[in-house]
Amino acid sequence: MRTLELRRHGIRDPREDRLSEKGRAQAEDIGRAGGHVYTTVFVSPAQRAAETAVWILRGAGGQLPDHSVIPGLAGQDLSGGSPEGMAAGIRALMAQIPDGGRALAVSHTPFVERAAFGLTGTEVGGFSPGEGIAVTMHEDGRVTIEELRLGGG
Repeated sequence: MRTLELRRHGIRDPREDRLSEKGRAQAEDIGRAGGHVYTTVFVSPAQRAAETAVWILRGAGGQLPDHSVIPGLAGQDLSGGSPEGMAAGIRALMAQIPDGGRALAVSHTPFVERAAFGLTGTEVGGFSPGEGIAVTMHEDGRVTIEELRLGGG
């Protein structure tokens, strides 16, 4: 079994491609609350995505594991970020996660929602900054998703 936590980046600074102070605190809180150890980290090319991953790791008390910048997490794939393209990209990332491992991927809206739809055929509501899905690949090949909402939503 492998799990990929696919989250939208944290609250953005409206003037730059980076997190706001509130966004950094939010991402750190996400890491602290989850308490997960991540075996691998994937981020889109956006600085705010990388910052979100770093602050989540900081909150979780973890070090930066193996990591990669993945253009497809920003919809920069041959499909333009279609649900099918996002699902194929997520499946490829999941193949890089060690058995029993949990990885973190930081993307954007609407790509998190498109990935959920492409993987399961189920539409999920829009995600706020920091929210997303946990995608689990079971040993029998089944893929399940769990919505990761903030504030009990």
